Amino acid sequence: MKLLVKFLSVFLLALVVTACSSDDNTPEVAAEKFIKDSYSGNVDGILDALYIPDELKTNGVDIKVLMKSKMKVAIDQAIATAKQNGGFDRVELSSPEYNNDKTQATIKTIIIFKDGTENNSALSLIKVDGKWLINIK
Repeated sequence: MKLLVKFLSVFLLALVVTACSSDDNTPEVAAEKFIKDSYSGNVDGILDALYIPDELKTNGVDIKVLMKSKMKVAIDQAIATAKQNGGFDRVELSSPEYNNDKTQATIKTIIIFKDGTENNSALSLIKVDGKWLINIK
């Protein structure tokens, strides 16, 4: 019985370590989520993914509220483009190109629509408090 308890303890520990070590906080994951949120119309998801530099923040005003209406227009255009091309299919990402201290990254993206049309672009990301965000410089 003790052997069974030890085995189960080791198994559970291995399971916890494996689950906790999966790194879903990478530039690639952040970029892919941002693009998928853009084409699905998830304004709040997009705003949460943005890094807003201190110089754009104003006292007493929530800059995200101001950006929300402007982002809605851009998202509506993205959705219209997707519909015009048969819908959003998938996104392909390059490996990130990092700066020296790995706090910033650039990822080239290929957005592929269901009719085969492709849209190439690049995203700039920045790591803030351990989280990768889209850098809107």
